[in-house]
Amino acid sequence: MSDPKTYTEEEFQALQNKANETKTKLDEFRANNVNLLKEQEDLKSKFSGVDLDVYNNMLQQSQALKDKKLIDAGKIDELMEERSKLMREEHNQVVENMKGQQLDLTKKLEHLLIDSAVRDSAVKAGVIDTAIDDVVLRSQSIFSIKEGKAVPHDSSGNVIFGDGNSDPMDVSEWVKGLTESAPHLFNASTGGGSKHGSNFSGTNNTISRDVFDNMSHQDRSKFAKDGGKVVDK
Repeated sequence: MSDPKTYTEEEFQALQNKANETKTKLDEFRANNVNLLKEQEDLKSKFSGVDLDVYNNMLQQSQALKDKKLIDAGKIDELMEERSKLMREEHNQVVENMKGQQLDLTKKLEHLLIDSAVRDSAVKAGVIDTAIDDVVLRSQSIFSIKEGKAVPHDSSGNVIFGDGNSDPMDVSEWVKGLTESAPHLFNASTGGGSKHGSNFSGTNNTISRDVFDNMSHQDRSKFAKDGGKVVDK
């Protein structure tokens, strides 16, 4: 059984900052829900007792009376212009509503795609069952869909690239990176303090470059101290 992982003051502070950041996001999420519920209650109170059918009927009667006055005055062109204006406004409103609905559906689909990929990678990486939602929450401020792919961005909006790779970091690589920044989210056998045996591939204490690159920093160090060798294949 491996010794408990120890942290330097800088590593401990980084973990503390991550925990505080996650708590802040959860607090913002709860505050937004409270505000939405309050706005909903305010709308109910504002329109309490209003019969929408009666209100719409009054609007139709008012418009009919206005149209009759224009017809009686022989202002047909003015009537047609006003009707055309109303039709354009209604059309534009319908288009804007459709755009809003499409944008909302697109965002929901993107969240589902990202959440699904993160959950799948989290399970494969050995994230504790009760911590998977935490990992998903962290990913929501990191990933967005670009050209059908989940692309990570830092706090400044810059794309995050994988180690030694010109392509953006993928979801599985990002989840694996949490073993260093948030090892408490993982099962003991897969966290930062795990032995390299689970990642070992090859014979005579030799592993391939791909396997070595996927090992945590601590695993790499231990493997090297044990006299391990990396072979490029």
